[in-house]
Amino acid sequence: MSSTTFKNADSILSVTLRKNQFKTDENSFIGRVTRNTVTLENLIASISEKNEGVSPYMVQHVANLLGKEMIRACQNGNAVDVLGIGTMYIGVAGTVTGENPSESSIPGFKICFTPSAAAQEAVDNLKVDKVVIADSNPVFDRIINTFNQNEDRVLMKGKGVKIIGTRLKVFGQSSGIWFAPLESDGTVCLDETRWTAVSQETISANKPKSLEFYVPDDLTESAYCIVLRTRYCSGDKELKSPVTAISKAITIAA
Repeated sequence: MSSTTFKNADSILSVTLRKNQFKTDENSFIGRVTRNTVTLENLIASISEKNEGVSPYMVQHVANLLGKEMIRACQNGNAVDVLGIGTMYIGVAGTVTGENPSESSIPGFKICFTPSAAAQEAVDNLKVDKVVIADSNPVFDRIINTFNQNEDRVLMKGKGVKIIGTRLKVFGQSSGIWFAPLESDGTVCLDETRWTAVSQETISANKPKSLEFYVPDDLTESAYCIVLRTRYCSGDKELKSPVTAISKAITIAA
């Protein structure tokens, strides 16, 4: 494929920022660009305008054939060069666990994409027009040991705990409460297989401004953070993707 130089357009983007709960830095955010999707029909119309005599029907027919062949190549386990834009390839969907992983340990597959240098260069100089800081994440304000009413973030296995804050309700698919151990440097362990889930049966109060549940009996570490993941939005609306809140470090008393 011959190389093409793209001039920087005057395109501007809107970026939404969400607090990065897995960083101790309070000023760390994860950014997401607002999507404005260009359809295949839009692209074909643009090609026809810029290339006199090119039939839009033939372009669409060829595009459909290419799309089907790319999917067929993936079905055969191959990676695909997508018109010089990048490489579409097959990746493992999720974490493989077990002492002796085998074929049955693979959780599934997903389509991944690595852009080409030309595609990356085309977006390197885009400008941001607007930044929006999202506020849909849950917030922990207070953690109360209901056994002794202390708020010193010292909890006891098998005893009650109450969390007060905002948007706390455990709601929707993949939601829940976990105790995540701390690494030696004080950061939250990102390996979710080491997290200990709070049993749904022990959650006695599940409200937007307060949660009450029992600390799991099988915690083995002394230092944890409480992780809340939920799809709750005001009015019991369900968010498309789960949001996460992570508490400050808590201690599990002997």
